[in-house]
Amino acid sequence: MTDIPDDDLLDEEQVSLLLEVLTADDWSASIAGFAENGRKTIDSMTAQARAGEPHNRTAHTLKGTSLNLGAAALGRLAKDLEHAPSAAVLEQEKRLYDLLERSIAALATRTPLDV
Repeated sequence: MTDIPDDDLLDEEQVSLLLEVLTADDWSASIAGFAENGRKTIDSMTAQARAGEPHNRTAHTLKGTSLNLGAAALGRLAKDLEHAPSAAVLEQEKRLYDLLERSIAALATRTPLDV
């Protein structure tokens, strides 16, 4: 499932800004936290959608954390799902996880500018 080319996964400007100010340890911790929380957030959002409960706040959280770390494609999808019906969330479940995993892998290849 690679409908988003790897070149479009990340917001390179945002990633560069973070790499300029974070240490290697902080960058690694940020990626690890994003991986863990991203999975939990997608799990929650899809569970809410399955139960017919509102998922917009959870999608908003995923959007914010994704965009803050530079995972642009995932952030855009989360934004699209913020006000979408539950069925749309369930239709995009595999894509959400795919974009999360691919974003994590792409972010993990980057190295902070330790000064």
